[in-house]
Amino acid sequence: MIVRREKSLLMVILAEEINMDKSCVNEYLNIRQITIIGQYFSCDKNMERKDIISQINLIVELHKTLVGCNFNGMSRIKSTIGKEVEDYKVQIKKLQRHYDYIVSKPCTNEVEKLILSDGKIMLKQAKEALNHIYGHDYFGVIKRSMNREEICIGKVDRNNLRKNKEKIEIGTIKEMTYNLVEEDLYNYIKKLQRKEFDIDEEELIKIFVHGSHLSFNSFDYLRGLCSYPKDFFKAWEKYRDSKKEKTNEEILLGLKKSLKYESKSFI
Repeated sequence: MIVRREKSLLMVILAEEINMDKSCVNEYLNIRQITIIGQYFSCDKNMERKDIISQINLIVELHKTLVGCNFNGMSRIKSTIGKEVEDYKVQIKKLQRHYDYIVSKPCTNEVEKLILSDGKIMLKQAKEALNHIYGHDYFGVIKRSMNREEICIGKVDRNNLRKNKEKIEIGTIKEMTYNLVEEDLYNYIKKLQRKEFDIDEEELIKIFVHGSHLSFNSFDYLRGLCSYPKDFFKAWEKYRDSKKEKTNEEILLGLKKSLKYESKSFI
């Protein structure tokens, strides 16, 4: 049974799940010249600008092929439309409270010193990024994605997405969701940043948006996302939660590394 989403709903979509069976998915995608390999690929870690642009063009091609897909069966593909931004709103509130707590007591280590020196700036940047997203037709982006039944595969680097002659090959679809196509490009940009590739984020956004024939609200949404200090906040949360998965030295390194590419705003 094909399950169709209620296109008039914007936030209920966060919890929605759509049935699908893996064998049905593989068969359906194969008809569309997409092959699921079942494991990640090995690939050359060295990339030039042309390789990055080529990968973005492939992401665009994949999205165009997947638009409007409906799947039958028993297992599930969920919708994560709007989840990224909603999670960020909660994250800002929690880290603001933690920043206020650190300010109110004696500083105990180098991690807290860095949070005191840069945390307030990053929180301000994050709030501005979300305000920018909401102020530039964010709900228009959501409506478009719902109307087109857009699908993302989550991991779109060369380890999971490639072209083999006329066929597109995907390593695994375990992260596949109904989502804004912009999210795949955003995930790819974050991957490149973490790997410390020298990239022009604005250029990559323009290539993706133009190639996908999207509107100006997509430019603004991606600029807002890329201005949000996602990795800095993730490292900060590790310190706040004190789960001892990483030492303070490791967390400090993560904070410093993320500042190199997340302290700049694109809005």
